[in-house]
Amino acid sequence: MKPTRQDLRVRTNIPGFDQLLKGGLVQGRNILLSGSCGTGKTTFAMQFVLNGALDFKEPGLYVTLEESREKITEDMEKFGFDIISAENSGTLTVLGGHIAGLNNYMRSVDAKLSHVLKEIEQVIKAKGIKRVAIDSINLLMLLVDNDEERRRTIANFCNALSKLGCTAIFISETEEGSNRLSRFGVEEFVMDGVIALYLVNQGSSFIPGIAVRKMRGSDHDKKIRVYKITDKGIVVYPEETMFSETV
Repeated sequence: MKPTRQDLRVRTNIPGFDQLLKGGLVQGRNILLSGSCGTGKTTFAMQFVLNGALDFKEPGLYVTLEESREKITEDMEKFGFDIISAENSGTLTVLGGHIAGLNNYMRSVDAKLSHVLKEIEQVIKAKGIKRVAIDSINLLMLLVDNDEERRRTIANFCNALSKLGCTAIFISETEEGSNRLSRFGVEEFVMDGVIALYLVNQGSSFIPGIAVRKMRGSDHDKKIRVYKITDKGIVVYPEETMFSETV
């Protein structure tokens, strides 16, 4: 029997996380990674792309619309992520704010989101990309005038990525203390899945928590689990819940 898309899993190889998804992300799906400042969204997304490149030889693309390629490479070095070697091997491509014309598109008066998306699609086709991370969807949505257009644009972009055989993570920056999963409130409804990162104040500390809020085509863990940002990146503890359970 030919396997369905739901049977085809994309392992993130982020320690502990794939257990929350019963084996990994569903191939060809688009995921919103939501969280406030300091929750490790960039680290998580880079691990997803880099692990694919190094562990499974799946070409990856990381698009950072705020930072330069050089800065994000430096930031990831503290986790031991060898971005440069992966790029030299041809399995990873990092597009920064000053790379491949993206910055010019964002700054030009008549900039349209279609220009940016077209640039991304061209790279995917040229390099056979299988994993994509967009950092962040907030900036892309600023190029769109209203919620209806935002919803339609996200859907079209996600469909294009799926048709190209990509599994993608879109970073969504949320406000501290907010229960929202996205800036405009439409992004999470279009995406196939939502992964939420939290920082919960417990006493004098902030405890990181992760939850799979939605995942079409896959059973998944429903609880907020503990994770840590270590010197080797994100580590999820799938047996540890954020809050103690009472009967």
